[in-house]
Amino acid sequence: MTEFVVYRHGRDDLNQSPDRGLPEKMAVARVFAENADEACRKAASQVTLAPHQRLTAEPAPRVDEVEQEMNRTSRA
Repeated sequence: MTEFVVYRHGRDDLNQSPDRGLPEKMAVARVFAENADEACRKAASQVTLAPHQRLTAEPAPRVDEVEQEMNRTSRA
């Protein structure tokens, strides 16, 4: 199994409001799954989702690598 970072796309006043500075695409869960579709299904039971919002998932190692590189270069 692979660990995935699950993102919620779409703003909503209740769970992802731009007035609170929340982005259009926001990480909302980390889950272990066989693939991205399964990761989204698992996360859907853990997070709120308005009718116009959707979930996507990316492998966590790739996301973590990008984050680490951004952190490293921001200190230089």
